[in-house]
This record gives sequence, C-alpha cells and structure tokens, in this order.
Amino acid sequence: TWGREGLVNGEQILRVFLLGTPKNRTSLATWETLMQQESQAYRDILLWDFMDTFFNLTLKEIHFLNWAAEFCHNVKFIFKGDADVFVNIENIVDFLKRHNPAEDLFVGDIIYNARPIRTRKSKYYIPETMYGLSIYPAYAGGGGFLLSSCTMRKLSRACGEVELFPIDDVFLGMCLQRISLKPILHEGFKTFGIVKPSAAPHLQTFDPCFYKDLMVVHSLKVAEIWLMW
Repeated sequence: TWGREGLVNGEQILRVFLLGTPKNRTSLATWETLMQQESQAYRDILLWDFMDTFFNLTLKEIHFLNWAAEFCHNVKFIFKGDADVFVNIENIVDFLKRHNPAEDLFVGDIIYNARPIRTRKSKYYIPETMYGLSIYPAYAGGGGFLLSSCTMRKLSRACGEVELFPIDDVFLGMCLQRISLKPILHEGFKTFGIVKPSAAPHLQTFDPCFYKDLMVVHSLKVAEIWLMW
C-alpha cells in the first residue's frame, strides 16, 4: 500500500521494517525461517536481539537512530511510523519540499504538558523515583513523526546522553529537550485517529474526504489501510 518503494513527486522513497525478536519463544524457529526468507527477498528488515515488547520500544528508537546516522548519509528526511498507520506519502513529500534537510526539523502530533501516570495498574505507570517532575517535555504522540537528516544525527548522539526511559515517545521528547529543539505540531498528524464531524454524520471515518489533506492517521485496522489505498 503506502509503504511501496519508488519515486514520489520526483523523490526516491526507501522503506525498512524495525523488528525485535518475538516474545513467544516456542515458535522462534519458524519465525526465524520466515524472517530470513523475507529479508532475502526484500532486504528491508532491521532486526535486533531484544524482545519486541512495549517497554523495549525505546531500544528500538535508539538503535534505529544510530543505524540511520551511520549508514544513511544521503537521506534527506525520515518518516518513522507504527504498523497501524495510514500515510499519505505525496502530502509528506510536498510538505518536505519546503524544508532544508541540513536544518533542524521534527514534526508530528505534538503533546504538550502531559503528566506522568502514577496509577500502578496503567501500562504507562511511572513512579516518582524514576521521573520526579510533574510534566513531560513536549513529545510526538504515537503513530509517526518526520525529521530531517540534521535532526536525526543530533538525536542519535543525544540518545547516548539521556537516561533510558520506558516510554519511547517521552524518551524522544527528552532527547529533543537535550538538543534544545522544539518539535513542530502539524494538524496533518492524527495520533488518535479521525473524529467524524457532526456536520457529516453520513460519512464513514475512512471516507477519502477525511484523508486527502492529512499526512498520518493512527490506529487503523489492516483492512481499513487497504481500503484507503
């Protein structure tokens, strides 16, 4: 669908998948065989030797930035997104044509003044001993974000200077704070999906009218991504 490689508005698009190892070790042999076949066929998988779990997403963030800084010297911009997003690549390319990859840029659905969750039952629970401040630095909400090659290299270095944090989005916000870069909020990023306007009750949330001016929409099912494409 939208992840196809090739030329878009004159710009070359390349794709990689970021993976850790499965939590279910009983099917590991089958999984390794499938990954090897997939990698040999498409050569687009980055695989690291840690379990692919929620609390290891920060490790994935760090390793990806380090890999990109080391091997992607000619890349102008990077979009990093979750698997359950719809991305309008043409809109992203058009937006990026107005920006210089040699200058700082970090764009997404930016969340400001978020407070740490102190409820133990929450997946996002953070005790005060781990983070004692009352609010998090500004960070991009889940789903995806855009950054320039200049910012990518700076964040790669900052990852080694900021203490690990189990919530990857917040960790990246801490790294942005470390390099004194304010992320840019863009209305084309919909972290929490699309809310149907009351003026158009007859439309479905996957109607193309909702998507034509957007860049990233999060929390879609596979069938909905195919339908939109």
